[in-house]
Amino acid sequence: MTNEAIARRYAKGLLGAALDNGEPLEALVENLGELAAAVDGHSGLEQLLLNPAIEAEKKTAVLIEIAETLGVSATAKRFLQVLGQNERLDRLRQTVALFSAMADEHMGVVNAEITSPQPLDETAVQDLQEKLARASGRVVRLNVKTDPDLLGGLTTRIGDVVYDGSLRHQLEQMRERITAN
Repeated sequence: MTNEAIARRYAKGLLGAALDNGEPLEALVENLGELAAAVDGHSGLEQLLLNPAIEAEKKTAVLIEIAETLGVSATAKRFLQVLGQNERLDRLRQTVALFSAMADEHMGVVNAEITSPQPLDETAVQDLQEKLARASGRVVRLNVKTDPDLLGGLTTRIGDVVYDGSLRHQLEQMRERITAN
């Protein structure tokens, strides 16, 4: 079984447990994201999880102590214990990412990314988010980036679909049409 398949299995199990327990998915996603970020932000923790010489119980105890400091739920702590018992703590980051995507899908949330040549003001961001929510029929979690190379316009990515309304893209299309004739 591939690492992604393993992580997906645990993510599905966590989603099922959270739904069975009536656990608010938003809070669980946020808490586990904070825990994964803490591991990512500390090279010693990552090395601890990847070190086969350290017993899984010790790794689990360290993660549960960090989780308690972050104030995660009992479901999240039990999830860490299950990963530890099955010696899958090295899949924590990947499992949390997959769980987050599954929880978003369950809650009807879609992630979108807007890229503009200059920073957008809060009103423009709010307006774009509302328009994307109406167009998609889902709750939109928006990530806004800037890329001065765009020259003008916007690019929007919703899932795997990219809508490129940038001036750079329009100029490239015009150049292709001119050189094709």
